[in-house]
Amino acid sequence: MRRIVALLADTHAGHKLALCNPETRWEDEDAQGKRIRTGPTLTETQKWLWGRYEEQRGRLLEFAHGDPVTLIHNGDITWGVKYPEQLVNSRIDVQPTIAFYNLLPWLKEDNVQTVRLVHGTPSHEFGMGSSNRTVATMLSMGFPEKNIGAPRHLLASIDGVRFDVAHHGPSSGIRIWTAGNQFRYNLRSIMLEDLINGRTPPRVVVRAHYHTYLHETVRVQADSEVVSEILMLPGYCGFSHYVVQATRSAYTMHAGMVAVEVVDGVLGQIVPLVETLDIRTEETL
Repeated sequence: MRRIVALLADTHAGHKLALCNPETRWEDEDAQGKRIRTGPTLTETQKWLWGRYEEQRGRLLEFAHGDPVTLIHNGDITWGVKYPEQLVNSRIDVQPTIAFYNLLPWLKEDNVQTVRLVHGTPSHEFGMGSSNRTVATMLSMGFPEKNIGAPRHLLASIDGVRFDVAHHGPSSGIRIWTAGNQFRYNLRSIMLEDLINGRTPPRVVVRAHYHTYLHETVRVQADSEVVSEILMLPGYCGFSHYVVQATRSAYTMHAGMVAVEVVDGVLGQIVPLVETLDIRTEETL
């Protein structure tokens, strides 16, 4: 038995620099008050992101080769209104609508039967995972035969392989030579706490929030060697002026998802599908 876990996060629907399905439609009114169906005009960043998203999604489904796919979106499915600059539309309902359309291509695949939308940052999701719950309900209404949920912190056994999935975790570090240190420390702490309390540590720990891909492996010696992996997921969101400030002028944008293979109850390949873009303006003066 072979299964693929598709992991993505930080799609931030509703921002002009975030993922947006060009087929998205919502109801509005024209100047005469007549009800119409309308949609977004994609920015250049959104066009680039959607192109990467569809290409990477296609590669993941090709890797799955028809085997069952479990889709996990790990937080910040919408942008929220705390930072209102560059919103696609000021109406709140537009954001979960875009998020719904972003995930819709997955749900149309016959081998995608299970979907989990893990809660992210409250300011991006209107508090208490509201966006995730809303999108999960919308998807469930459209695809009642599929298993769709919106947990806050997911501990899932997928064919016997335990996945611990939550949005927030340690950063990747602020220096290139320290990248991964805090990640490994955090995973080791999780593993030791579980072992001390008589629990089996998760085989794969998944975090997000920093829009950067990172993969670290930790080995702990108990009665026998215990091995766990920790993944930081990239996002599908460009750098707003707020993000540039918050990251102290970071300039490398990561866009992508991760495929994790489970074969006969054993962790198989971990395949990052990630592309990077240097957003600096290069000139010869």
